[in-house]
Amino acid sequence: MEFSDQQTELRDRLTILYTSTFITTTMIKRWLNMAKDWACSYKPWPFLATKNATDLIDATGEYPYPTGFRTYSIFLIRVDGKRYIKINYEDYLKYLEEYPTGTDKVWAQYDRDIFINGNACSVGDTIGMYGKGPVADLSADDDETPFADGEPDGDEAIILKAESIVVGSKLVGRQNDSLKKLAEASAILDKIWDRIEEQKPKEVRKARPMFKKINVLKGSTSEITRNNIGRF
Repeated sequence: MEFSDQQTELRDRLTILYTSTFITTTMIKRWLNMAKDWACSYKPWPFLATKNATDLIDATGEYPYPTGFRTYSIFLIRVDGKRYIKINYEDYLKYLEEYPTGTDKVWAQYDRDIFINGNACSVGDTIGMYGKGPVADLSADDDETPFADGEPDGDEAIILKAESIVVGSKLVGRQNDSLKKLAEASAILDKIWDRIEEQKPKEVRKARPMFKKINVLKGSTSEITRNNIGRF
């Protein structure tokens, strides 16, 4: 559904409840964008995943989050085409304190900073970061939400959320109706997410164990098998 259609739909629904001419197009657009932001943050939607590959390895080992990326959304980092393993930030510090020349391909994050073990790569290598990217505000009449292509029901959830914002505001003051609209919007997004979650276990990873163990005491990376689970 294009932005112009969303505006028309929301205005028509609100007119039934509230006929004041005080509602302007600017207000309609703002409510829809607020609802869009809510829907996009509701779950870690896979269609919002994006890649930023503009950073380069430097001598610091510390890199700011790419502009617009949501905090703690980065789930994969590749340096010079090689995949690095994410570990806990404190384990990362301990590892480098005790093994300052360790070359394990590991990375960690703290707040909105990324830390990559520079011993495992070279200055100038390209960093590829994969995470949840920004979602621009809807502006032009033909703009569409991220749900439009594959999950059009999400657009209905956005309209319902926008309704709940208005209905529960001082303009209308119908809190119960607002909560009902919000529940309807949430139910739609939950249904979309349930279908996505159902498909995830069907993704089989070829010849790859479920986990790797970073041994911060020995400064090494090892596969977790039935023989070494719980061992250090």
